[in-house]
Amino acid sequence: MHPTKKAARIAGAIYLTMVFTAPFSLIYVPGKLIVRGDAAATANNILAHETMFRLSIFGDLIGHIIFI
Repeated sequence: MHPTKKAARIAGAIYLTMVFTAPFSLIYVPGKLIVRGDAAATANNILAHETMFRLSIFGDLIGHIIFI
């Protein structure tokens, strides 16, 4: 395989990972954790689902790194 074609496939595969990380961290998690107009309920949701919140931060970071 030509090196340029191989690099293009790797770049495409990496870019494709944004399809999975971005919707999770930008749509799913805020929809589950954020309660409009009630900061205390939002804080309680974040404390109750700390792992999901941390995965969202990590997924957002990965998505931004890939985009850059």
